[in-house]
Amino acid sequence: RFNTLKDLLFGDLNKSSETNVTITSVNTLYYLLAGVFMLAALFLFVSKLPRLNSNEVFEPGLGVFKYPQLRWGMVAIFVYVGVEVSIQSNLGALLKTSAYGSLDDSLISPFISLYWGSLMIGRWAGALSAFKLNKTMRVVLSIVIPYLAFGLFLFINDLRGSDVSELYSYAYCVAILIGGIFISQEKPARMLLVFSGAGVIAMLVGLFSTGNISLFAFLCGGLCCSIMWPCIFAMSITGLGKYTGQGSAFLIMMILGGAIIPPLQGYIADISNIHGSYWVAVVCFAFLAWFAIKVKKELATQGIDIDQTAVGGH
Repeated sequence: RFNTLKDLLFGDLNKSSETNVTITSVNTLYYLLAGVFMLAALFLFVSKLPRLNSNEVFEPGLGVFKYPQLRWGMVAIFVYVGVEVSIQSNLGALLKTSAYGSLDDSLISPFISLYWGSLMIGRWAGALSAFKLNKTMRVVLSIVIPYLAFGLFLFINDLRGSDVSELYSYAYCVAILIGGIFISQEKPARMLLVFSGAGVIAMLVGLFSTGNISLFAFLCGGLCCSIMWPCIFAMSITGLGKYTGQGSAFLIMMILGGAIIPPLQGYIADISNIHGSYWVAVVCFAFLAWFAIKVKKELATQGIDIDQTAVGGH
């Protein structure tokens, strides 16, 4: 029993003789309080939302939420950010298991760096769509830019003193990214479907193998995630008209998924094992593939061909 709320929140559990509350219950209280504050902040933001743009006001009825592309897009952003963060968040624990060499923290660092480097590689490649280039130059740069980014990643890690020789084989994964970009032809729905499908395959390969094959497969999740944000965003706000600003704000709020899905995967790892917890990523990528198909059809019923929309940068 705690005498005061101050003792409950800040007291030393090891020194309190009157405590019959476990550390776990205190941690639960922390999460509950954090959740309350987060929801309060969210409520305040939403209540002020109509003032973000004086030209856009809510009308009676569902308003911006009458558009299914936005409603599904909010879920998609939540899932996308969640899976992007969760793959990396649980990777360190995975690499410390015997099946992955029982690596210590110093040896894990280059692989964590490679995951975020994968996001950079894909986003550099995706940024080409922002420039007016002739067909030949676009093809050349679509091949050169990803490998330039990969080379920069290797160079920086080599300067840090990391052994990057084990990472050279990841060049084959970069080639898969380039192939996916060519197949997608910069069409948002197709690109999202291709890379979310590739994400499902990569996670399954990682789950049903071990060692470097499994590791590189999980790291490929970074390449798959790297181009998803602009695709989801473009599909979600297309056709909103005067509600575009409000819809964009609601989409941004759904990055909350990055704070929810990683702990969920961690909980599954606690009750099963860290390797098997990556089934969460499979489900997330599968949902994003479904979203690409679903919203393309929804937009088609509104007379919109989303694949005519150019993909922008992150």
